[in-house]
Amino acid sequence: MVRDSRGIIRFLSVCFITFLILLAATIAVGTIYNVYSFTSSSGNSTVPVVIPTSPAPEYDEAETPSSLTSVEETEPVYSSDTYVRTYSWVYSGYSQSITVTIPVEYYDYYRNKSHSGKDFDHYALSEDDRVFLGQMIDTFKEQGDRYNFTDDQNVLNMIAFVQAMPYTSDSVTTGYDEYPRYPIETLVDGGGDCEDSSILAAALLLEMGYGVVLIELPGHMALGVKGSENLAGTYYELNGTRYYYVETTASNFKIGELPPEFIGSRAKLYSMNSMPAMNVQIRADYVDSDWNYVYYKVRCNVTNTGPTSGQNVTVLIMAESDPFDMTRVWSQSGEIPIGTLADDGSGWAEYTVQIPRRNQTRFTCVVFGDNFNPEYVSTKVVYMD
Repeated sequence: MVRDSRGIIRFLSVCFITFLILLAATIAVGTIYNVYSFTSSSGNSTVPVVIPTSPAPEYDEAETPSSLTSVEETEPVYSSDTYVRTYSWVYSGYSQSITVTIPVEYYDYYRNKSHSGKDFDHYALSEDDRVFLGQMIDTFKEQGDRYNFTDDQNVLNMIAFVQAMPYTSDSVTTGYDEYPRYPIETLVDGGGDCEDSSILAAALLLEMGYGVVLIELPGHMALGVKGSENLAGTYYELNGTRYYYVETTASNFKIGELPPEFIGSRAKLYSMNSMPAMNVQIRADYVDSDWNYVYYKVRCNVTNTGPTSGQNVTVLIMAESDPFDMTRVWSQSGEIPIGTLADDGSGWAEYTVQIPRRNQTRFTCVVFGDNFNPEYVSTKVVYMD
């Protein structure tokens, strides 16, 4: 009987020692964890996000998570080298002209910007050309004063200027079939196709203080100018406001005059949304583990794809304990400031989170600021062995 008990004890001892060896090997080598990543599907979410305020778990000093931010931005550079373009046209029987002088680096700045994945209104709303476009508007007003034009005639004179610009296809002038131009590019290139002239006209009218939309028709783009109900002609209604059709690629078209080939065609309207739009990417990499916790480094990459600068861009990183309730977390950062992100500017933030073993979590980045809607992006739900 004693012999049998000793055998059982030896057997249990071997099992326990084997378990300890396997456990030590698991801790030493580390469980094989995946790298989790995700990209936000929209540039700017309109869904309200409640920023979690629940406190993060307490850590030992050696385990305090770290955070780091970086900002990358580009701004136009000026030099003495310039492009000089003179445009001439006739309005109301008067010969008009305007000369534009644009630094080469200023043109290159826009030429080198991304021209894909953006709505057409983005090109008309760029912040960096406001001063230059304002100078052009001053020239139009000076011409109007010379000929006693009314405010409406100043608008029509500017539209006549755009209508008189040469029509050039994207494929001939840029090598791309679809290449929306920023206003500075259109002026230097000596013209453009329908979306380029419409974008230029929209940018100038916005600088003059008028409400506008871009109108996309089958194979064509035009401009819509805000007008009252007593005006005649073709108009499109958006949010209770009438926008009258303006053709920008041919002369002698009046406001509200729709080319016959587009009568009855469906149109898509682009409102002038000047809000920044944050595109967010998240990546979570396994760092380490111990008896109680698994550690992941979470990185959030943020790019402003909107036409205007994002102010006070801030990132919050968390490991959620309940995928259906963002206020319940295993671990979260404080508010990590990135700062101001210009159009096409990018920044990033990192934070190391800890998750109790044998629990599920979802890694999440929340990006918010002063002048745009919060944007959030999460990985799939994962289980910590």
